[in-house]
Amino acid sequence: MYVKVHTSGMTTPQYDPELVKSVVSWCRRSSVDPLTQEMIPGATLKQRQPLAALGGLVAALAETYGRTTGSLDRWPDGVTSWAKAAPRPPTDMISGIRSALGNEGSGLFAAIYERIVAGPNRRHLGTFFTPAAVLEFMVTRAKSVSQNPTVIVDPGAGVGAFTESALREWPHASVHAIDVNVVTLGLLAARCSAMQTSQEPIFHHADYLGWIQAANPHDEAHRLFIGNPPYTRHHLMNKATKKLAQAASGELCPSGQAGLSTHFLAATLRRMQARDTLCFLLPTNWLETNYGRHIREHLWQLHSRLIEIHMFPHGASVFPNAQVSAMVILIGPETQRKQEMRYFQVTQNQRGRYVAKSVTKRKRAGSAPPIFTRESLSQEVKGQIGEKCASAKPLSDVATVRRGVATGDNSFFIRTDAEVAHLPEAAYVRALPSLRNISFDDLTPELHETMGQQGARRWLLRLDKTDSTDPAVAALMHEGEKKGTPERYLCKIRTPWYAVEEVPIPDILIAPMSKSEFKVVSNTAQAIPTNSLYGIRLLDRAAAELFARPLTLWLQSEDGQKSLRALARRHSDGIFKLEPRALSGLQIPNHVFELGA
Repeated sequence: MYVKVHTSGMTTPQYDPELVKSVVSWCRRSSVDPLTQEMIPGATLKQRQPLAALGGLVAALAETYGRTTGSLDRWPDGVTSWAKAAPRPPTDMISGIRSALGNEGSGLFAAIYERIVAGPNRRHLGTFFTPAAVLEFMVTRAKSVSQNPTVIVDPGAGVGAFTESALREWPHASVHAIDVNVVTLGLLAARCSAMQTSQEPIFHHADYLGWIQAANPHDEAHRLFIGNPPYTRHHLMNKATKKLAQAASGELCPSGQAGLSTHFLAATLRRMQARDTLCFLLPTNWLETNYGRHIREHLWQLHSRLIEIHMFPHGASVFPNAQVSAMVILIGPETQRKQEMRYFQVTQNQRGRYVAKSVTKRKRAGSAPPIFTRESLSQEVKGQIGEKCASAKPLSDVATVRRGVATGDNSFFIRTDAEVAHLPEAAYVRALPSLRNISFDDLTPELHETMGQQGARRWLLRLDKTDSTDPAVAALMHEGEKKGTPERYLCKIRTPWYAVEEVPIPDILIAPMSKSEFKVVSNTAQAIPTNSLYGIRLLDRAAAELFARPLTLWLQSEDGQKSLRALARRHSDGIFKLEPRALSGLQIPNHVFELGA
């Protein structure tokens, strides 16, 4: 069995490969007009033809099972039209599929769809599949807080493993399956006909973001929103979808950088009622990115709702064939008392089942942590990572944080000693492209000089500060033009192309990415960092020399590093990454500044 999710993944197939192959082969041979690009965005013409033929299989199954509730005319118009227009497959093929459906459920249809539409072409609609172990885990967690829902909503239902489970686990609930993809929704409808359950889901051929805005539940309804919203990145969303997404998300997700799954979460949160429960499988990005900030702050204020964050291991093959970090968020109904936010680490046991181990919990008081990670939610770092307290102040109160210079072409603009020896002194300034080879905690003028003697690139060109008629400068500009530097993106939008941005010299340099310890050094050499580094510049310039050193030492300390990791995003490969906004919110103990006084 497979379930639609934001990334692809397969374990040992639980379907007959030969049956899948024969169905796909028949679809490709069938004489039928392909579906339009608007119906299946991202799919090629070659893929949309067999998808059109697949409707005949759906129609044949509905007619074979002969249920009144499963008849074509009870389905959404788009699904009905697609199914009726397609040719019917051979009788023996239908018999084989009927037999297989008794054991394989939605996994058979998922395999057929995957065989027709390649992974890259499924990204526009987020139509991907992952093992049933994740589904089982989510259903178990949802039942722990929502035992008797009256309404179950499966957003972006796909071929419907969540809908299928809902019919079995909550047989008396009204199940709503919503999907914009006519093909997967039709396959789900056919599968539900084959299940012969006491009732059939209500199918909605619609964009969930529009559907949830129009939904008008009864006051007594106890809804469970469970599923895995499509993982469609923002750059694959057209203007109409982005407009609908931002309207549905409102103030919880106004950013145009958020993917579709984040908008699904925001739109659902805005319309949750007191008795409602939510259990979504999502990518982890929204826990740490700026576009998820308003959602995190909203969740922090839902004091009467239990909130659980379940993190799958970084780098683990939760979804084979895909590099993506995943998590499950569970939000319970409102209660009469304040609830905690709990953080769980998910692991897989020897039998292949996912289990959750509680690693931290947090009472929600004061301001929300800037990000939701294990470190940031840990009570041990309270007062250092997000909550203002009398003994600390945010870094933004005493310093500015910004990326270094974005040159557009470091190979041209960052030079060695030998390359600048013949240039006028106004043509270059001290620079530092990386902290990788810096083993000291202070970039002194002497150390910077030693780097030059070793052949390191340590000078940033400032050609706009020089006379372009100077022979050496003119030759350098000609060199850049010959190698195509003026056509590089950042250079192309500058006037003139060689006028690199000017940034204030920072007092402290920090490498924003690390697997363990973030490298931090004082910048007494007054070098300009490139955009692979961040610069921290103290606001009080009169006291900068006095306070820069103790601040550097604290950032290098165990407490400082722990606080930095708490603010950092964790990538799937285990690397921590700091963002300037998060670093600006770092809580600095007051005693750090007392050391410099």
